[in-house]
Amino acid sequence: MIKPISLRLRRTQALDQAYDTLFQAGRGEELRRRRAAHELQRARETVEKAQEQRRLKRSAVVLAQKAIHAVRLAYAAQEKVADEFDRERWLGLRDFLVSELERIVEGRRP
Repeated sequence: MIKPISLRLRRTQALDQAYDTLFQAGRGEELRRRRAAHELQRARETVEKAQEQRRLKRSAVVLAQKAIHAVRLAYAAQEKVADEFDRERWLGLRDFLVSELERIVEGRRP
C-alpha cells in the first residue's frame, strides 16, 4: 500500500527553508517588510469586503421596505375588485409576501 504524502507539509517545510536561507543571506528585513505589506493588503481587502456586505444589506432593507409598500398598494387595489373567494386567497398571499419582506428588513433573512 502506498503511503499518502502531505503536500501542505512539504510546502511549509520548503517555505521555512527558503525563509531561513533568505535570513542567513541578510535579506530578512526585506522579507519582513514584504510579509507585513502582504498582511496589510489582506486586511484592507477584508475591510472592503465587509463594508460592501454592509452596504448591500442596507440596500436590501431599503428595497424591501419599498416592495412592502408597493405590495400593500397592489393588494389594496386588487381587494376592491375581487370577489370574496379571491379576496381571501389574495389576503393570504399578501400576508405571506409581506412577512417575508419584513424578515429582510429586520435582518432575519440573508
